[in-house]
Order: sequence, then structure tokens, then C-alpha cells
Amino acid sequence: MTAAAMPSTVADVRVRAGSPSVPIGLDTATNRALSFGAGFLLAVLTLRAQYIGTPSDLFSRVAPIDMLCMLFLATLVMRHRMRPLPGAALLYGFAAVLALVPALVITPGSTHNVLPQFAGIVMAFGFFVIGLNVGDSPSLVRWLLAGLCLAVLAEAVVVYHDSLASSMWFPDPMEGRVRGTFKTNGQLGAFGFCAAGFLVTFGATVSTPRFRGVCVAAALLAASFAFLASRRMGMLCVFAWGALFAVLGIRFANRRFYQLFLAGLVCVVVAIAASWSRIENSFAGRRFRDAVDNVGKRDGFIREQMSDCWRTADQWFPFGFGVGRGSRIDPYDIFEVHNGLLAVLVELGVLGFAGFAGMIAWPLLQRRWQRRSEDHERLGVLLTSFLLICILFMFHNTLYRDRTFLLFLGVATAVIRRESLDQESHLFPVEAKAA
Repeated sequence: MTAAAMPSTVADVRVRAGSPSVPIGLDTATNRALSFGAGFLLAVLTLRAQYIGTPSDLFSRVAPIDMLCMLFLATLVMRHRMRPLPGAALLYGFAAVLALVPALVITPGSTHNVLPQFAGIVMAFGFFVIGLNVGDSPSLVRWLLAGLCLAVLAEAVVVYHDSLASSMWFPDPMEGRVRGTFKTNGQLGAFGFCAAGFLVTFGATVSTPRFRGVCVAAALLAASFAFLASRRMGMLCVFAWGALFAVLGIRFANRRFYQLFLAGLVCVVVAIAASWSRIENSFAGRRFRDAVDNVGKRDGFIREQMSDCWRTADQWFPFGFGVGRGSRIDPYDIFEVHNGLLAVLVELGVLGFAGFAGMIAWPLLQRRWQRRSEDHERLGVLLTSFLLICILFMFHNTLYRDRTFLLFLGVATAVIRRESLDQESHLFPVEAKAA
């Protein structure tokens, strides 16, 4: 099937100049600039050196990337035929709006956090929509990756300076950890983890070997942010991700990229084991050990919040407490639900959970497109391993409000949907096979 014969959900219709009623192609100079800017600005949530933590008011949560997101969405609406939202995404969006009713009318207590949280969910969903459109254009994906590579390199300068220098550019209240150009260390850790997954997964699809190498190098830098930010679940998930890819990728045992990866993973594990007596006394080492120890603890924070969710189920099931009201599981009404999946269930109810789970599950369950070639199979393994570890990562992270993760999920959905529809051509032209 040629591009001209594809349905409108797969490819834009190119028309002569002067026909504003018909959408033009996605691969325009404006969209390339917006895609590059979206990748680059993901790492810039604040330029204020003073630590303020997570702001509670609506306008303080708006970052430069959010303004660009709204501009990008407006451009897509006015100049292009928007890609249709999957059913699960429509359900999730509907549930988020519906959850304003219990949040503002039914659930008792202060409502000061409702609108900021709702705005965060809506904005994150906007990144999913952008990813859904950008992912349909190989060129725009490459520009997005280029911007993200530059963002990671620039962020690495800040992060490693603050880790090694005596005077920090962006100080964090806890000695021994950094937050970079983010408002909290948790945001830096989540960005690093998601950016690494983005760069590794889709960087493997680009046709230029040199660009693939840049993406892999930037991904390694991004993954290190989880350790320097002292994000315990992030540190654990980086190793879990490597182990899972080693298992799922065993089918590529005779390929050079897999052999290099496995050799690198073994070297890292051996080096850590040989230096563990020194590492475990460092700040990051203690935090990593705590992450492993707390996984099975009954009195750990994660387990306690799960128990609180079960204990209060008669109050929130099935419609939820409402947007931003997840702290109601706590008798002191202090902490929000840190488990991202539970947070969606407790706040947005069963409908919201079904929609969000469906958005994650759809790329995992679509498998037939991977049989088309070894390149497709490799992309499938990379995507599957990262998404599965994201589920683990969400046990102590609210990725449903994370810009980078929702952008990744949108691109992944678009790539798989197009690959599933277009059975006669590759989405990403690969000029050089992996050795």
C-alpha cells in the first residue's frame, strides 16, 4: 500500500497550496521545530535556584514545555487531521473529567488541590495526544529524539556539576542528592528513567548508525539521573529493566548489539559486586539498599498505602474520591497516593483505572506486527521490556501525570497502530542492519 493510498488515520493527505480546507502533511518545518522543542524542553521545569518543592497553586505548575504543548496541539488542530484517540484513552479522559464531581461535590475536605491536579492530568494527556500524532511521522520522531538527546546532555551538565561541586546550582534540601532543573528530585528521577526508555526504544529505529550511537549514549546518561537523584524505585528499575531485556532479547544472542549489551551488563554487575563494601556506605548505595529492603516490608510506605486503599475501599469504590483527593486514604489526610496505578484507581475510580490500564496494555498486547522483520522484532522487545518495567516503576511514582512517559506512550501507540495497519512497508526505513 502506498502512502497515498493509506487511510487518513495513517497518513496525512498532501494537497496543493491554497487548499486550507484539506489537511497538509505532518512533516513540515513548523512541526519539526515543535517536535525538537518538545524533546528539548522536557528537562526544563524550573530555572530558579531556590528550592520550592512541588507548588500547590495552578499557575506555578505551568512550565515552558506546557506552553509549547498547547501551541503544538493548536497547530495540529488547525493544520492537520488529528489522529483518532484509542478507546482506552477516550475512557480515561472521560473518567478524569467525571472525577471532578466527587472531588468538588461529594468527598469532604479541602478542595485546594483539585484544579492543579486536574490540570496536571489534562496537560499530561495532551502530551499523549502529541505523541500519537508525532509517532505517525518518522521524521518528526527523529526531530523529537534529537531534542531529547540535547536535553539530556544539557541536564547532565547541571546534574553532574551539582553532584561533584561543593556549591550547587540547584540545591536540594537533602544532602547527597540532586534535582537538576526540576522542582523535586523525584521529577528528575522520573525524567531520567523515561527519557532513557524513549531514547533506547525509538533510537534503535533511526537509520543513521551515528545517530543511534548518540541516542544510546544519551540514554545511559539519562538512566544515571535516577541514581544521582537518589530515586530508590528508579535505581531498582534500571537494573530490573536491564535484566528483563537480557531475558526477552535472548533470541538475538547471535547479534552484536545484544552481545555488547550483555557484556556491558555483566561488567557493571561485577564492578558493583567488587566495590560493594565502598558503594553501600555512599548515599546512593544506602538509598538503593533501602529500596531493595523496603520492597517486601510490611511496614514500608508502599505496603502501608496499599493497606490504606483497601481499608477505605468502601468510601471510594467504584467512582473514586475524585481528582486530587487521593490523600483521603490517610486518616491524617497528608500524603497523596504514591503508587501511580492505585492513585488512578482511588482518584478516578474504576473507569479511570480501566482507561489508563488499557492505554498501557494496548501496545503490549499488539504482537503480530513484530513478525514482519528482525527490526520490528527488536523494536517490539525494547518497547515491551520498558513498558513492563514502567508498571513496576509506578509502584512508587505517579507516571500518569508525567509528561515524558505520556509522550512515549503516545508515540508507541502511533508506531504500533501504523505498523499493524501498514503491512507492506516499514514505518522506519533502516539503511543499515544491526551488526
